Amino acid sequence: MLFFLLLSCLYEPLLSNILTLRVEKTLINGEIKYPPFTPLEVPPFGTDIIGFTIFAKIIQGFKYTFFIGLLLSIAQILSSLFINILILHKVGSTLLLPFFSYFDKLFTLIPKPFLLLLLIGPYSDALLFNTDNVQPEANWMFVMIQLFILFLIGLPNLVKLYHAELAFLFKQDFFLASQTLGSSKFRTVKYSFKPQLTELTLNLFFKILIQNLSLFIYLAYFQLYLGGSLVTQLDASTTYTATISNEWSGLIGQNINRLASTPWTVLTPLAFYGGLIFLLNGIKRSLTGGLQNQSI
Repeated sequence: MLFFLLLSCLYEPLLSNILTLRVEKTLINGEIKYPPFTPLEVPPFGTDIIGFTIFAKIIQGFKYTFFIGLLLSIAQILSSLFINILILHKVGSTLLLPFFSYFDKLFTLIPKPFLLLLLIGPYSDALLFNTDNVQPEANWMFVMIQLFILFLIGLPNLVKLYHAELAFLFKQDFFLASQTLGSSKFRTVKYSFKPQLTELTLNLFFKILIQNLSLFIYLAYFQLYLGGSLVTQLDASTTYTATISNEWSGLIGQNINRLASTPWTVLTPLAFYGGLIFLLNGIKRSLTGGLQNQSI
């Protein structure tokens, strides 16, 4: 994964000058053909309907998929930890805990994909560009709006899970003994609960990371691509809406309506996306297994 991430980071400065980015036409069996091209016609993964190679798009987009998901998940984990520290105070438990518990129940009742569509959808129409009207500043603003909404939607459940674990630990005998000896809640959490909270944080981090990656897919299905969309006019009556960043979920979403006619444009990035989630689950099992062995 690190090697593939390195390739993705080298795409703009180096690989974009080496790889075949677009095939507008090619000679096959003595005939000039136009895109889309299958993986057999343009190895290894073919092209989309306007000729851009899937291989180059996958390499370019991986860093956006990885870093956006990673930074969003870290921000949610750190914020939920900070909020739970505040909840240890009496005022925090009176005000913050009911607030986040309410929204946790609310987000449980309302499907998150539907909620994302309601909150992010209105911004997408205002930030839909054509090839002659690309505005990087507006794209960046749209990314911030999307990430902020994703951040808020995932936060209440994390706060509730951390609080439930702390409430369980506060009932244990070793906590009651430390309280009898005069230790404060903060000191106990910092030192005595460190192994349990480390394992919990690791589990929750990978859980929220995989959840965020899944939500990216839902957004892309409704063409709410991370970073905005680019509309290409194919002819007088046909347009092609694509992700600007080539983020992996966007590559899946932009071609999902053409699954029957150009299946490789959907199945190839979907296979890479599934492989990434499978790899993250493997890393999670390895790390949590190592922590459990250390605690024995």
